[in-house]
Amino acid sequence: MQQILKRLELIKTAISIEDEEIIELQVLKLKSLETDAQVVEILAKITQKDYSSVIQKIEDYLEQYSGLVVYEDKEVQGLRLELKVLEHKLQELSVQRDEHLGEIHDFNLKYHLQLGGVIQNILQLKESLLKSAMRKKKEAFEKLNEAYNEKKKAFDELKKKEEAKEKELEESGIFDDDYDDLYAEYQALHNELTEKKEALNETRKEAKKAKEAYEEDDATKEYEEAKKDSETFNKGYREAKKEEQIEISEEEKQELKGIYRKASRLCHPDLVRVELKEQAHAMMQKLNEAYNMHDLEKVKEMLILLESGRGFDIASDSIINTEQLKEKIYDLKEYIQETEVELKEIHEDEVFKILKEYDNVDEYLGMMKEELQKEYERLCEKEEEQVAQTHEVLEEDEYWGTAF
Repeated sequence: MQQILKRLELIKTAISIEDEEIIELQVLKLKSLETDAQVVEILAKITQKDYSSVIQKIEDYLEQYSGLVVYEDKEVQGLRLELKVLEHKLQELSVQRDEHLGEIHDFNLKYHLQLGGVIQNILQLKESLLKSAMRKKKEAFEKLNEAYNEKKKAFDELKKKEEAKEKELEESGIFDDDYDDLYAEYQALHNELTEKKEALNETRKEAKKAKEAYEEDDATKEYEEAKKDSETFNKGYREAKKEEQIEISEEEKQELKGIYRKASRLCHPDLVRVELKEQAHAMMQKLNEAYNMHDLEKVKEMLILLESGRGFDIASDSIINTEQLKEKIYDLKEYIQETEVELKEIHEDEVFKILKEYDNVDEYLGMMKEELQKEYERLCEKEEEQVAQTHEVLEEDEYWGTAF
């Protein structure tokens, strides 16, 4: 009963200062409590916005129960108010964070869908041009590496012959007639093997240098980066094309944002009792998914569900133990700090800065598309020049080949 009386008193005060948000919140709280017919009638009047008669009915009800006094621990009262203030702050910060993340998500989706095709073409062309630029050093390394492998193969075969001859020499007596001939053959193989070993080592050093030149070459590094960029973008582009987002008007977007804010306040996982945290988290995930899809009807349904009494009890309304209140206050302060850090990171995000700078995202993306198209055309010209230079080199090689 004490809860009902306090909330009616809050509604009365909120009407006098014209604060509809407090009225709505207290109405939700009252609906979750067991109330009598008089309170139900008061709530119905509030729903009908019949505020002129509501105040009188609340005063009559409060006067009726004015003699009802329930003792409440002053420290608990203070802690619950402190907790409520922190809850409100965390709610505001969390909603602000989620709305910003939703805006960034919308921008990234539009960015991929509107510019994805031309960006793909640019990345593929860059990759191709850089691959051609690094090809010479790569081919030089591959040629030396192939030469090394061939020499290594010949060296290993000669090594086997030397080992076989050495074994044959060991099995022969030193005074046998063929010993001197065997020794001479062994010595010749050994000398040849020594020469080949030195040549093999030189080729290995040359191949190593060519490999380092290839790997450290700017064109190679740029090619690897371009290849990685292309793979990353293509993955995001494929995911964006799979994602379905309902088309809604600007008015509907504003309505969606308002309904989302109300619903998110009623299922914030960091504000509910510990045993309900997992359920609230699942509800919040579904709410965010619907919000990102611009599913206005789904978000409306979830708000109605939460307002119908199937929502979650907020900690400041349900905890009465001093130590539990202190623990929850400590946790909320940490959550607030974490959320503030997240917001700071979002504010430093390049996409967020673009959204703040440009009122019309489609206009910005249109400008970007024009710039990207120019870049693509420039790369096409560069590719044509590269192909022409390659043909000139081939023709020159062919000329000198026939001349001699």
